[in-house]
Amino acid sequence: MEKLTRLLVALQEVKNHYEQVAKRIHNKQLKLSILGLAQESKQYANELIAHIETLGGIMHDRVKIDFNKMEDSGEILETPGNTEELVGLKLEEQQVMKTYREVLNEPFLYDTIRQMVRYQQNGLLHCFSQIRMLYSTLLKSSS
Repeated sequence: MEKLTRLLVALQEVKNHYEQVAKRIHNKQLKLSILGLAQESKQYANELIAHIETLGGIMHDRVKIDFNKMEDSGEILETPGNTEELVGLKLEEQQVMKTYREVLNEPFLYDTIRQMVRYQQNGLLHCFSQIRMLYSTLLKSSS
């Protein structure tokens, strides 16, 4: 249960960070891809909430609302080629994938939850790789 909750928190952090990064991106295609990843993280978080509650965990309504709102910190304009943003996205990716591995290494995880976690992990890996490919394509075309 503790590892599932940690995974839930990691997904929330990824969602919030990617929403903030998307606000600063000018390229529409990259912005939509990043928002798509944030949306997928939100969907996976909601799936985890449902499973945690099924296992007897208690998720307060406030937590559920926090997972489903979009943060608003004002508009900050930056260029789409900001290397610091890319490094931040990579660190978020590494952290959430590490948390997924920790959950999957749990020996007492129910098979249905293990399948869901694997599905989520693969979905996020696919999104992360799409964003990396799109970003590198944009950098090459702008050179």
